[in-house]
Formats: sequence, structure tokens, C-alpha cells
Amino acid sequence: MCGVGESTVCKIVHKVCSAICELKKDFIKFPNAAEQATCKVDFYEYGNFPGVIGCTDGCHIPIKCPSTADAEEFRNCKNWFSVNVQGVCTPTMQFSNIVARWKGSTHDSRIFHNSSLYTQFEARQHSGILLGDSGYAQTNFLFTPYPHPVRPEQQRYNQAHILTRGLIERMFGVWKNRFQCLRNTLRFEPRRCCIVIIATAVLHNFLKRCGCPDPDIEDDDQHVPIPELANDRNGLAYRDAFALQHFS
Repeated sequence: MCGVGESTVCKIVHKVCSAICELKKDFIKFPNAAEQATCKVDFYEYGNFPGVIGCTDGCHIPIKCPSTADAEEFRNCKNWFSVNVQGVCTPTMQFSNIVARWKGSTHDSRIFHNSSLYTQFEARQHSGILLGDSGYAQTNFLFTPYPHPVRPEQQRYNQAHILTRGLIERMFGVWKNRFQCLRNTLRFEPRRCCIVIIATAVLHNFLKRCGCPDPDIEDDDQHVPIPELANDRNGLAYRDAFALQHFS
């Protein structure tokens, strides 16, 4: 590489990515009250699901086996090493929130429950709801699909939920195709991998805002299946009442 050593290249990549990460607060922001009202309209126009201000999911980014004592904690349930990244998307498939610091064996629901975003929703700082898959617990602000919809309103609820939440999966696909290093194995130590991941998310939002065309989405063979999470009665009651009110 023109006489430049691999260690030098790694240092340069790390410096550039760290500098880009400094811009995170400017390019990855959860919508404010006025923006949330617009998000609800845009999400509803897309998938007919009311009140949505974001869709969330976990995304596993492959990394090399760490050389630390906790290496096995990075091994996910598909038997490869990864960082489990929490993302939340806008209706335009930009990141409105990202958490990239958890090991691959960590459940999506645990990441969300320990995030600042969860605390904000618990404190009722946001006027709207999130959509997540069955790997999350159903609450009064995060809505998951019915595992076995029976009633007509439950079926309509699921149809709108699946269509709307598909935006987060599409965003992940565009993001990873735009930055192929996220599909291949990142060969840094985990802390530096997380910095690269955040930097690419910042660049993704920057490119979206500049109107750059999205790359074609490939099938994602890196999806890690998440077991359905048990829900308490209050969460299920919220979902039933919501489906009855909006999808009857």
C-alpha cells in the first residue's frame, strides 16, 4: 500500500472515524416535538400505522474474535462474533438513534431497556410510539406484532405493523450495502469496531440528507433470529386496546 504499513492505516482509519463520530450529535438526533408530529404523518402515509415516531431493531455487525477474556460473550446465537447494534429509523430511513457498544450475545430487548431512549419514553418525554419485533417486550410505548392474530383488527394491525416496521430493515440493508465493511468482518478490537459503526451511521445520514441515491439492497444473510419475548398482562392489554381503537 505505497509503503504505508497496516498499523499506520489502522491508526488513520481510527482517527478519521473518531473525528466523524464527533459529528454524531449533529446528524443523529431523535425528533423533537414538532418533528415527531411530521414523523407520525409520514409513517402513517407509508404503512397506515398511527402514532409512530420510530421503528427499532437490532443489527449484528461481524467482528473478528476478540483477544480478551470475554471473547465468547461476543459470539451470537448463529455462532459468529458480532456487535449487536440498536438502531431507530425515521420515515426517510435515517438513523434517529444508534447504540453500538453491546456484545453479540446480548438480547435486543436488554439493549433497549438499558438505553437512554427507553428512559426518555418511560418518563413520557416523547409523544408517540416505537415499533419493534417480537424480540421486544410490548409496552405502552413500544408496540410489537401479534404472534397469532385471530380477530380482524389484530390481522389489520399486524399488516400495518409489518409494512411500517419494514423501514428499519430496509435502512439497515441500505446502510450495510453503502459501507461493505459492515457486511464483512471488522478486524479491529471491539471498541474501535464500535467507533467505525457509529461513523458509518453518521455518514449514512449525511448522504441521505445530500440526496445521494441508495444502493441496491442485497439479501441479508447475517440476520440473527430473536426468540419471542414474554409479555406481561399490561403490555398485552395496551396492544389489544390500541388494535381495537385504530384497526376495527
